[in-house]
Amino acid sequence: MTNPIGELFESFVIDILTIISENPGLKRTDLYNMLNSTSNTPRKLTTKLIEDGFIEEIREQKRFNVKTLKLTEEGERVLSMIKVMMDGKSIEPTKYGASPAVRNSVKGR
Repeated sequence: MTNPIGELFESFVIDILTIISENPGLKRTDLYNMLNSTSNTPRKLTTKLIEDGFIEEIREQKRFNVKTLKLTEEGERVLSMIKVMMDGKSIEPTKYGASPAVRNSVKGR
C-alpha cells in the first residue's frame, strides 16, 4: 500500500527541484504558478528545501524586495541522483496538482 502523503511530497519535491534547475533566478510566485497548485504544500516544501540547504533564495541587488531561487550544489547533486534513480522508470502524474508538463519533462530524462 502506498502512502499518498509521501507521494505528494515526493512529487512536489521533484517538481520544485526540476523547475528551479531549469529556470534559475525564478521567483517563488512563478514557481507556484508553474506547479499549477492551489494547495499550501509547495510553499511549505520550498521553505523547507531552503532551510535544509537544497535551494538558495537570493535577494536581487537592484530590486531589494525581489528574491529569486536557484539550486545549491547539494540541491543539484540530489536532483541528479533522483534522475539517475528514475532513469527508465515511468512516473505518472498524480492527483495532487503536480504539473503534467513538469511530470513529462522529468519522465523524458
